[in-house]
Amino acid sequence: MAAVPTPYAEEGFKVASFDAIADELEKRLELSEEALTARGPWRGWVASFGPLEIHGSPRQVILLHAHGAGAGRETDFHQQFGKACAHQGAAWLGFDFAYLVKMRCEARRRPPPRLPGLIEEMTRWHEALAASLAARASLATCPVLLGGKSMGSRVASHVVQELEGRGMPAPSSGPRRMSPLGWYALGYPFHPTGKPDTLRTGHLAAINAPGVICQGTRDPFGHREEVEGYGLPCTISLHWLEDGEHDFKPRKASGKTREGLIRSAVVAILAHPALR
Repeated sequence: MAAVPTPYAEEGFKVASFDAIADELEKRLELSEEALTARGPWRGWVASFGPLEIHGSPRQVILLHAHGAGAGRETDFHQQFGKACAHQGAAWLGFDFAYLVKMRCEARRRPPPRLPGLIEEMTRWHEALAASLAARASLATCPVLLGGKSMGSRVASHVVQELEGRGMPAPSSGPRRMSPLGWYALGYPFHPTGKPDTLRTGHLAAINAPGVICQGTRDPFGHREEVEGYGLPCTISLHWLEDGEHDFKPRKASGKTREGLIRSAVVAILAHPALR
């Protein structure tokens, strides 16, 4: 049984399994919002996978969430997002990619690997989670969305496309709701900063499952004026966060707060077309 690396052990991560994840989600189904707040986040270290953190309850939806390129689910942004999910009856499951685990353990920055490796890694997380949910009667019909922040949302969109390419059944096929039903993005990186012509949208039209993109109107990876000219497919719903940047931070003069924009994003995700 692999030990939990120091930076994660200091955050309270314990050695766990996918059965333990399912156990925790089952317990959270029965808890009130007050009890969930008192319980706090669950943090488990899964051998050959890495760290997974749970906020909230799967009463409405389970969000399997991938982080951005430079920092993981430990950031203030993600912690605020997880807490906002808990207040809306959603279970937020945030994991760290292997490169970020290594970066944190070595205490030095490193770039993410190429996209195919990240897609494969998130697919493994999804498939293992889906198997553990399917084995529990109380969780088997819980709807699942794949998503993330920035780079993580791009990875999630490719994972959904790849699963569809393998012949994943349609969401409407039978009483068991298929996993995942769709995807979401918190600040989709439509293009690298300063390179508006290098678009990362080519695969989006090939995804049949619906997506919700929550985007700050001032996001340098794709602001409102740019994105509204892309002609995105009708399967994608855009939720604009007024005056938000890439991390949803607005200017003081706007009268908005990042906390408020994060809550707005959670509400938009809970209104996801796949959940209707």
